[in-house]
Amino acid sequence: MPYYGMWDRVSQSAEEIRSSRFMAEMMERRTAFGKHGLMAALDCATLYALTRAQRPGIVVESGGFVGLSAAFILKALADEQLGEARVYSIEMSEECEHGALVPAELQRQFVPLRGQVEDLVRGDQLPAKIDMFLHDSSHRYRHMKWEFAEFWQRLGDGGMLVSHDVNMTGAFAEFVAETYAHEKKSGLLDHERTGHYEWGRWGYIGFIIKKADHSTG
Repeated sequence: MPYYGMWDRVSQSAEEIRSSRFMAEMMERRTAFGKHGLMAALDCATLYALTRAQRPGIVVESGGFVGLSAAFILKALADEQLGEARVYSIEMSEECEHGALVPAELQRQFVPLRGQVEDLVRGDQLPAKIDMFLHDSSHRYRHMKWEFAEFWQRLGDGGMLVSHDVNMTGAFAEFVAETYAHEKKSGLLDHERTGHYEWGRWGYIGFIIKKADHSTG
């Protein structure tokens, strides 16, 4: 079980960031900007802790908005001393102050991209290989399933797909279920054919860690 100790690491990192000055400052900025459409403290802490546990080099997020989620990913990368890592943040709205909440000291690793996710995919403007994907754009069922499938194939072994607002539809639960395989006779989990190492949900954040050479559907 390569991820057996993950829960302790994630829990510890989440506790540390929730009691930190960084969290206090970001929640103050969140309140000043307006809370609508922004992650609450628990989900921010979960995202930070998952990022620290996985130490991704290339991250893509959809629905980047004003950069609250990106700020916590970037803070995790900084705390892991991953100075070459990058966060590609997609935001479709022209009116949105994209990345406005990303602290100045973290902006060097922040790559803002303006446009529809579908257009950026068709235009090959996103990295072909990534280590982590965060879905936080439209939470329509079909769009969530499309994003999960599109970016799952870009993840390598141990890559992590994360989704915010997994309670909004059954898309995330269904996607996780599609990565499972079971033995025909016993009905028990078939570890060899199952396409993930680990998955879980904490607050409104869901995540699944990919096992290489497997696909959904």
